[in-house]
Amino acid sequence: MSPCQPVFQADNVAMPAPIVHIGFHKTATSWFQGAVYPQVTSHRLVDRELVRSVFMDGDAFDFDPAAAREALGLEADPRPALICEEELSGVLHIGAASTYIAKEVARRIHATIPEAHIVIFVREQVDAATSWYLQYVKEGGTASARRYLFPDEYLFPGRLMLFKTARFNFVQLDYSGLIETYDRLFGRDRVHLFTYEELKEDSAKVIARMQQELGVEFIADADIHAQRVNRAYRLGLLPIARAMNGFTARQVANKRTLLHLPFWFRARWEILERLNALPLFGNRPRADALLDGPTRAWIRDCFAASNAWLGARMGRDLRELGYAVEQQTSVQPPRRNRWTRWSRM
Repeated sequence: MSPCQPVFQADNVAMPAPIVHIGFHKTATSWFQGAVYPQVTSHRLVDRELVRSVFMDGDAFDFDPAAAREALGLEADPRPALICEEELSGVLHIGAASTYIAKEVARRIHATIPEAHIVIFVREQVDAATSWYLQYVKEGGTASARRYLFPDEYLFPGRLMLFKTARFNFVQLDYSGLIETYDRLFGRDRVHLFTYEELKEDSAKVIARMQQELGVEFIADADIHAQRVNRAYRLGLLPIARAMNGFTARQVANKRTLLHLPFWFRARWEILERLNALPLFGNRPRADALLDGPTRAWIRDCFAASNAWLGARMGRDLRELGYAVEQQTSVQPPRRNRWTRWSRM
């Protein structure tokens, strides 16, 4: 056992600590769930549906940590639990309400598994916002990238009461609040921060660091490749997907439905996945293909102060990975012209 491997005492025997990997969304959690964690031998991977049921079912006032611990089998199985579920960091496409969920879930995790080590991956916000939009389209969304990211510029139910209707909100990409919450609950030494950019560049290096810090061990000759599991639709396929999504009411709330056709959601999913394999629809969309320069600059400016804190927390200069850490006060929020803003169309 590595001298830096985290341990807790169970029946006076040193054991690796439980691990809770909470996301954030669109930071390769699907790859960890499908390709990496099933090959871990030092821990027991807990079923995702069970995790969501234990921590997120019921209401805000109905939670029993002892019952949750029993349901997760923390005492019954000698191997420590390994939990990986991005919904624990909040729910996509519902805006500021998601931050309340994430904060309460953090408290529930600590009340249930106070000995756990927490894994959090972050992603540069312009790239993350683009990826969230692409996931929105994949889940049935019909809006353009601009309409999705800036709903207040358009006709939007509940525009003046932000909790009334599901909507995107950039506050979900400010990682500092939730990281600080986990730091306070578990202690900074048990909250392990990683970047999506480093994982994308050299997954083996990140996995090696996780092995050292968390004590995870893999089956012999484990075959782990950093292949995309949840591929975004190609750029040329996006307008086709948005049009097809207009004929199903599933699965996101903030969309337009022309006509709901039963069974169409699954059918269009299969069709789009097959079309997505064809190179003729172009490359996977980059942020600069969906968002103009001023919009990208505004997003970077919004998170510069938060990223400066994040870099200090991680002990590194995040500018090396493309994160903005210095605000440009001349950058103005993106606005539509006066007529289109008035029309709300």
